Amino acid sequence: MAANSFITRWRTTWFTPVNNSPLVTFRILFGIIMLMEFTGSIVSGWVHQVYIQAQFRFTFIDFTFLQHMHGPIMYTYFVIGCLMAILVILGLFYRPATILLALLWSAVYFSQKSHYNNHYYLMMLLSWIMAIMPANRRTSLDVKFGLAKPTNVCSRWCIQIFIIQIAIVYTYAAIAKMYPDWLQAAPVKIWFSGRSKTPYVGWLFANSAFAYIIAYSGILFDLLIVPALLWKRTRVLAVWCMLFFHFFNGSVFGIGVFPFLAMSMNVFFFPGSTFDNVLGLAKTPHIYKPTAPAKQSFIMATLGLYIIWQVLLPLRHHLYKGDVVFTEEGHRLSWRMMLRTKSGDAVFKIKDKNSSRVWTEYPKNHLLPYQANSVAGKPDFIWQFSKYLQQLYKEKGYDVSVYVDSKCSVNGRNRAHLIDNKVDIAAQEWKRFSHHDWVLTDYK
Repeated sequence: MAANSFITRWRTTWFTPVNNSPLVTFRILFGIIMLMEFTGSIVSGWVHQVYIQAQFRFTFIDFTFLQHMHGPIMYTYFVIGCLMAILVILGLFYRPATILLALLWSAVYFSQKSHYNNHYYLMMLLSWIMAIMPANRRTSLDVKFGLAKPTNVCSRWCIQIFIIQIAIVYTYAAIAKMYPDWLQAAPVKIWFSGRSKTPYVGWLFANSAFAYIIAYSGILFDLLIVPALLWKRTRVLAVWCMLFFHFFNGSVFGIGVFPFLAMSMNVFFFPGSTFDNVLGLAKTPHIYKPTAPAKQSFIMATLGLYIIWQVLLPLRHHLYKGDVVFTEEGHRLSWRMMLRTKSGDAVFKIKDKNSSRVWTEYPKNHLLPYQANSVAGKPDFIWQFSKYLQQLYKEKGYDVSVYVDSKCSVNGRNRAHLIDNKVDIAAQEWKRFSHHDWVLTDYK
């Protein structure tokens, strides 16, 4: 009975009609941000570097087919992304435009991970969420041209899912920072050391106390920002704090469009009436009939599974041996944002199985500098590059084993072996949900 009562209350709450102006406002802001990202990728030379200059890319393990995203055609690809973002802003052909935008960005995300950013992952999630939202039923060309019925309401779940998503992001970001190195401000000190000669403010970056202030304020901000936004009395102050926090991070660390993305999601914490004067009320508001019970159940089940997935996925590193900060197993898709600085080098020994011949290969001889710099500290990169070398020598007529001597350092510590150099890495199968025995875990 208690369970049924909870489900009934949940159903009633999530399907109560509410003002849809936050959703419509976010549609416009999100479209602008995606337009900035697609356009910036072209203008900055990112597309050229990643999809034209690089002959080999580190895709996500199960997306090697995306290696075919290569060549000048990728400029057209990103231009199409720009056009889809514009259609989202205008609310024209909204549903197909958002679906195509989500597909385009998902392929970009999975096709390369050398430039991995958590906000790329967040943008992908939001793209798919927006694809199922009725965000085109107000202030849109779809309404103007009769392609969508106008309304100034939506179900409450359309607003709450965004609040839940951003709460998960910030909560896990705070939890991830609660480890010894961060509490000692070790990574922050390293980042700031390179800015100690900055005119006028260099003395601040050289001050150890300032590093501690930034480290602990980062934890407090991530923990408290969503509760502060939810409480009416602290909401405006929270927005100002967020502005300062993201302006500082953007200026010091250069984190792309994430500050704009995070700030845009603030719209969901304000009453819908806040944005009515900007968007305009529908002249003849149409209140849709209640969602059919069967559809409600489907939506609740789908959202429930999505939320459970988002809550559990960042915890998966506890299933593996060792410290995720060193081993990287379970690091991605977990909102582990800006936690450490990592450096190292890797040497690949190629041994012919049919003779005593041995070759030595260095990543820098096959990869672009930004790619080569990532290999030593990431086991999945090492495994993929070993497979790449194995195939390269196979094409030359050799059947080879690939051994790796990889050492890396986290937060300025002495370098330690990451990979067992007695194991033929190219002969190993990739495990998606368990620890790899050839990844060493005795790092201190």
